[in-house]
Amino acid sequence: MAIIACHEHHPDLGCEAVVFLDTESDACFQLQRDLPGGPHEEQHAITTGASAPVYGGVLQWRRVGDRFEFALNRRATALFADDVLSFVVTPADGQSVDQLAEHVERLLG
Repeated sequence: MAIIACHEHHPDLGCEAVVFLDTESDACFQLQRDLPGGPHEEQHAITTGASAPVYGGVLQWRRVGDRFEFALNRRATALFADDVLSFVVTPADGQSVDQLAEHVERLLG
């Protein structure tokens, strides 16, 4: 299973996100945060890309090499049907795993 990951910055939508896309199933996990001045700039949200955001959905996260693991709260668990999402990422658009991890850390911070 290949999980393609990239950081996206969308001033027109007022947010930035790290997007994780399963190329086999087209399933999507997005970690996002409003840009400064947005109504939810102080907290992260997660979504499937098509679902409503779940604010504060990640309780913990860690990186083990190229593997990213996210422990989810109860509402996010209901959305993703699992309390932990764990996958190896392949960076897109010339980004590196280190850069993606930095964005994840900042968005969750």
